[in-house]
Amino acid sequence: MQRIWVTVLSVWAMLAIVAVLAWTSRPLAGALPQATPQTLIVKGPNGKQRLVIVQPAAVGAPHATTATSGVVR
Repeated sequence: MQRIWVTVLSVWAMLAIVAVLAWTSRPLAGALPQATPQTLIVKGPNGKQRLVIVQPAAVGAPHATTATSGVVR
């Protein structure tokens, strides 16, 4: 019977540790506000003006790189 109580208490202790770690962790970066597209006026050939819509991903969204070496000089 003592082994059963030790097992039950160890499971509850593990759940308590996981709960504390989950409660104190920071939220994920997915909760960022969504950016709106930007409209630009561009002069084309012969001085003709055109409207260009730039999507937020093309403006400079953060991205990860896979480079593991140092900076190229």
